[in-house]
Amino acid sequence: GEWVVEVGQESTSLRFDPSKDMLAPSSSNPVFLRKDTPSDFQWRIRNLTYPKSVYTVTCDHAAQQIVVRTENKKYFKRIDIPDLQRAGLQLEDGSLTWDHSHNTLVISYKKPRKVVEMEAKRIAEAEKKALQV
Repeated sequence: GEWVVEVGQESTSLRFDPSKDMLAPSSSNPVFLRKDTPSDFQWRIRNLTYPKSVYTVTCDHAAQQIVVRTENKKYFKRIDIPDLQRAGLQLEDGSLTWDHSHNTLVISYKKPRKVVEMEAKRIAEAEKKALQV
């Protein structure tokens, strides 16, 4: 099957091949990517030129997604957190923070203890398997 990129950015979406492609994406289009830290899930949306006051970032509890929208209706994005879904956890408003600077919207969601423990367990298992090889 196809790979699903959850963290980072797909490398194929960055390259333009003039012999195969008719159009190239604009360099001024918003670029969405996920870059986690040890304590937070973090997403960055680059090339958003509006002032901070225009953005609204909320939790949609019914859909279990983070919703980003602008007052002027120029940008809208729903963000899934597959890690929370795997752990069977619900979104909490108090864990969501965001900031906008240098044309980049940075959205952070504090990782619940259960997710941090699951990640530590997976890392320990991977290191154990690597040492066995």
